Amino acid sequence: MQITIKIIKKLTLFFINLLVLIISFLIPKSNKIAVVGSWFGKRFADNSKYFYLYLNANKKSLGFEKVVWITRSQEIKEELKKHNLQVYSAWSICSIWYHLRAKYHLIDQSPSDINSIFSVRSKRINLWHGFPLKKIGSFMKNNELIRKTTIQKLINKLTVRGCWADQFILATSEFSADILGKAFGVERNRVIISGYPRNYEMIVDRPIKYVPQNEEIIYEIIESYIEKGYTIIGYFPTFRDERETLIFGTEDLDEINNFLDFCEHSKIKFVGKFHFAGKNDKFGKIKDHEAFINLPSEADVYTFLGQLEILITDYSSIYFDFLLWNKPIIFFPYDLEYYRDEDRGLIFDYQEFTPGPKIYDIGELKTLLSENIEVFNVSYEKKFREMADELKTKIFGNYNKWDIYYLINQIKETGFEEEK
Repeated sequence: MQITIKIIKKLTLFFINLLVLIISFLIPKSNKIAVVGSWFGKRFADNSKYFYLYLNANKKSLGFEKVVWITRSQEIKEELKKHNLQVYSAWSICSIWYHLRAKYHLIDQSPSDINSIFSVRSKRINLWHGFPLKKIGSFMKNNELIRKTTIQKLINKLTVRGCWADQFILATSEFSADILGKAFGVERNRVIISGYPRNYEMIVDRPIKYVPQNEEIIYEIIESYIEKGYTIIGYFPTFRDERETLIFGTEDLDEINNFLDFCEHSKIKFVGKFHFAGKNDKFGKIKDHEAFINLPSEADVYTFLGQLEILITDYSSIYFDFLLWNKPIIFFPYDLEYYRDEDRGLIFDYQEFTPGPKIYDIGELKTLLSENIEVFNVSYEKKFREMADELKTKIFGNYNKWDIYYLINQIKETGFEEEK
């Protein structure tokens, strides 16, 4: 029964793709148009957001006429329209038109970031959202990249919505290309190597700082605390597949609030957000404490990354990007053995890929932060700077030269044959 349903689904997608293919021949593709989306069409964030902003700001010099954001959120649509940016709802007539016209379709999470049905005969590019420490894709199944015949590739391509089985993916170095290529089953010649757009703030002379209305108040509050001499620490634990994520590794709310009292007394503010994919996190049960600034679930953490003096995480890939800021990172893997052996699991050896002190409970964290922050920073530089720089080079390669111009050039030069 399941096999029959699967066959029917594949056949349905084949005929939908065939219909869109026929329609697309009546509407010429333009290499001067791109459609972009992010996180199932429900967020304006991450690599897609920054790609869209930087390409829009430089579209004439890069040879583009239209850069269109695709969304399923009325709030995002209204927000972007206020800034005179081109945005359409996924199923609107204008959206479908630009999907059919655009040569370039870009996502960073899933084909559902845009209206993927209409991606046939386009160059499909997955900007993705980070170099992984934890297992993703084929690493979760311990699969090797299976080499398919030309016929198998064609069948697979034509029976996936919008032909997204045949995509390009962005990686940030040769090392990263090997990892992401395996994770997504993408062959090396379909991997584009360039910098992540969300990291351009660190490398361009005039970075674009776009703070949407729902983040603006929080951003200004954090700025005011910085002016008052507070140390701003980012706290971004990742979600667990099988368990709830514990704030600071404990369920004791009194212990957490006592720790935050200490932080407030020490002029330390935490900025954090539990991964929105987590469904059982207990943050809502903790009383509203002035030492913890809780970001909205839909907020883009990269808006705030430059405000942080220290980052704390466990297994989240955000720390790889934070390496580019040359600031200290503290690792808090309170359940390392469980996460590594029973939950999502890790691709790499944790100790080898985490350049920073390791703490395992809230008491150790308090002791670490009891030091003068300047003393802690000096200690971090002595103990971990060399390791951090080596990892940064490994993950991001020649990142200082990889801006939007370099990325667009790589996208245009990457081998591409229009689907016939």
